[in-house]
Amino acid sequence: MKQDDLHSPSLCGYLNFFHVLGEMESQNLISLQEKKIVKQKLTVKDPSLLVLLSKQHDDNQMKEMLLSYISQLQMTRCKSQTQELSPSRKQEGQILTQTVKMIDQLIKQLNSMFQNQHQQMTEEFRDKIQKLRGLLYQIDYQEEIDLTTTQQLQQIYQLIKQRYSRYMNSLLLLMDEKVEPKDIQEFLKTFLNQLIGCTSYGYIIIKDEVVSLHRDEKYEQLDLNEQCKRELQNLTDITEIQQLESLRKYFRNGEYILKLSNTQFFTMQLDQDFTQFVMLATKYKYLDSIIDLAQFVIYTEQQIKVQYFSILSIGDTVLEIGLEIVRCSKYLLIEQILSIINGQYQILQINEYQPHLVTFKFKDSQSQNLFTTDMDLKKPQDLLIYNQVNQQYQRYQQFIKQCYERMSFYKYFLRSKSLFMIDFDKQGRLRFLSKALPQKIKQQFNIDKTQIDLTYKQIFHSNQSMIQTIETYISNSKWKLNQQEDESNKTFEIFIRKEEKQFKGFTLIVSENDWVRRKAQPPNAGNLVRQQLLQTETMDYIKKLEEFNPDIRNSVVAMYMPQIQEFNPVQQQSQKTPTLVFRKIKKDQVVGKNSFLFKQREEEKKSMKVNPNKFNESHLIVKEQDIILDSLDFNIHEINNLIEKQRLVWSILARGNFIQMFGIPQEKLVNFLNEMETQYNMNNNPYHNYDHGIAVMQAVNCFVKQLLQHLGEHLFNNTTRFCLLLSGLCHDVAHTGKTNAYEANSLSTLAIRYHDRVVLEQHHAATTVKILRDSSTNILCNFSDQDFRSFRKQLISNILATDMQEHFKMLKELESRIEQYGNDPEDLSLLCGMITHTADFNGTARKWPQSQLWSEKINQEYRAQYEDEGKKGYPQQPFMKDLDKLHVMSKNEMGFIKVIVRPLYYQMNVFGKGAFQICVNNLDETILEWDKLYQKGIQELEQQEQQQKQESK
Repeated sequence: MKQDDLHSPSLCGYLNFFHVLGEMESQNLISLQEKKIVKQKLTVKDPSLLVLLSKQHDDNQMKEMLLSYISQLQMTRCKSQTQELSPSRKQEGQILTQTVKMIDQLIKQLNSMFQNQHQQMTEEFRDKIQKLRGLLYQIDYQEEIDLTTTQQLQQIYQLIKQRYSRYMNSLLLLMDEKVEPKDIQEFLKTFLNQLIGCTSYGYIIIKDEVVSLHRDEKYEQLDLNEQCKRELQNLTDITEIQQLESLRKYFRNGEYILKLSNTQFFTMQLDQDFTQFVMLATKYKYLDSIIDLAQFVIYTEQQIKVQYFSILSIGDTVLEIGLEIVRCSKYLLIEQILSIINGQYQILQINEYQPHLVTFKFKDSQSQNLFTTDMDLKKPQDLLIYNQVNQQYQRYQQFIKQCYERMSFYKYFLRSKSLFMIDFDKQGRLRFLSKALPQKIKQQFNIDKTQIDLTYKQIFHSNQSMIQTIETYISNSKWKLNQQEDESNKTFEIFIRKEEKQFKGFTLIVSENDWVRRKAQPPNAGNLVRQQLLQTETMDYIKKLEEFNPDIRNSVVAMYMPQIQEFNPVQQQSQKTPTLVFRKIKKDQVVGKNSFLFKQREEEKKSMKVNPNKFNESHLIVKEQDIILDSLDFNIHEINNLIEKQRLVWSILARGNFIQMFGIPQEKLVNFLNEMETQYNMNNNPYHNYDHGIAVMQAVNCFVKQLLQHLGEHLFNNTTRFCLLLSGLCHDVAHTGKTNAYEANSLSTLAIRYHDRVVLEQHHAATTVKILRDSSTNILCNFSDQDFRSFRKQLISNILATDMQEHFKMLKELESRIEQYGNDPEDLSLLCGMITHTADFNGTARKWPQSQLWSEKINQEYRAQYEDEGKKGYPQQPFMKDLDKLHVMSKNEMGFIKVIVRPLYYQMNVFGKGAFQICVNNLDETILEWDKLYQKGIQELEQQEQQQKQESK
């Protein structure tokens, strides 16, 4: 073994060295200057320092050794100064030091000589000596100014670099399995503070002539006059708000406002140290980057209110926007450099490079040529500062380049579903985590917590074998991990990062997906494998949804969860046998030729000609205003006339040319619609009535038209379009006004008939087919037997697709087929089912005033069922409790839209390439409106509690 190898530092020694050195500075055991000199000694491979790092030491031993090493260094001003100088410069410094010492000795000798000879030094001799000393000290003092300047340049470089190198670390705030809105808001504050020094923020929205201020999670409507609105519209740059007279009373001193658009403005309280960076945006033309950052913050804050959050949805954007701000931070460095050297030199700007001038050229898209007329590079001190400025800027450019490289590396793992990256810097501190570690991995590696700046020793505190493995690996000169030679048993990988042969940290990569290591072979049948994978993905999605939202099982979302039957003998024994209570079916609820309704309808047909108040063929007219039927602005609640409602249903079919296309007899169609209306309204349901059927049919009409417009006319043929419209109209016919759970718990006739499985949906489909079989209401009478069977199959499939417990499975299936959607009959069947299912929620997806009314109607049914269940002793649904209270109903609606409705419309919008964007926007607005009502309800509740306390006193 070579002698040099005996004292070569291990990578583990490097890691411990940087960690301890950083701690010593933070504990004020050493100064920043001393820390830099020690790092410089390591760079030049000081033998005594290499010996120290070649052996393993604990933190306390390393601190003592480093303190001893630093004390042995000659930390005089002259030596620290000469470290930055050229050989000639070092020699000059040594001469000056020797000259000062020589004069001191000369004075002492002269004093001694005069004392021995009892003679005094003449005043003239004394003055000359003092002038010489003063001159030399003046030269030395000038050198101290040079040292102060270089130190200032180094300090500002370190300050800016440290601030912007940590922006990626802010993502660690989101790396928790249970991220709540408050966590995301805290992340946004940290993100803004690290990038632009913003300590607090808000935003102003102008919508429908209403000006609202959103700040500190609160909403406030501003009473602004036209003059103030004009002031806002005329903003062209970042402006201090105190300059806007009409806005002063709403904001504090030191707050600034930035115009993002004509309807959106961003406000921010800035850290005084970094106000300069934001104000330089116009000069250096990066204002658009600040605007992108502000828009991202506003968008994210709005999105966490309308949907459950996933780090994957913004991870890429965080890295990209952050890196753009980091790129722009070099302009702050330029300005800070100029402010330091402007005290000694006059800096001017020129358009083109001129070789005869001393020029600082900062190369990039916003190139500047700055020159000075009073800097002489022949002078050592001027040359020192000139070289220092160029060196600092080049180093910062290199730092930005490294950030770009790291971002590309991080992005890959952000998008990976099964790989998790844990990245550590050269001090062993956590600086990036690709996503929240699942409980399975935490248990496997005994990981307690993952927080910013925790070291690998702290993270794996309970796993000493892992710590030893890491240190063994990074200390190995060949950088190979002997314990991981067996690829089949590999559970993690370690990668060492080097830059210019210098150790910069390491990365630990672990995998959650162990399916590839299973010995059992998967089934050969392709469809079976696909179904199994789809089912697994669906259940994983639901499981994570429940992990992030523990209360979800007690909300309305529970109705959409697949029922998983697990045998529990203890629970089975403890359950009482339910009492069989059969619901009585009234005579007007029986469907068929022998039914009371059928006989009543026969009587009505005979008197139809003398009953002008009943919908008949004379009302079949298409009107000009029927164009509203192609828009979600249509509101069925604005129509009180039943005949007009029936006419609108007929108009949808007539305007689509389906009546003529399929030879539908007008009389049979009138009878069919009258029967539908009767079956829907026989229970007087607040929500599940004929209005709902018409609204769903009209929504299907809008959705189909939008999909054909965005994806092409080839998407559906005429039969499929007609089937979709009919499915929408009939999907809830003869609804009992109760849920499937109620039907099963009450042992109703329907539940017994359909074995508790998809009770109501099967009932709706069967009722529809029965009505179509009747000769007087058979609007498909001109279909061939084969066409009727095909039509009936798709009709039933569409109606059954509204089964709540199929929601998540259908959603995941559509997501998996978006890119590969083709002419497969299964694809078409899935899409038709999704359209019907999506249209079933059309009330929620309409504009706020109407969506609120639909929600109130369904909650009326829920309240009535909860009360009925209580009276009859049936199991009560938790989410139906206290729906008469504003804050309870509001919270319930927000959760329902976030978890069920919005993801459904979002996925359909992705498939339709923007066809459902209006609905998604409406849903976002609706969630915000429910949030306002929720806050209002909470305030009213708190006021009531305070009032009760006061009354009790």
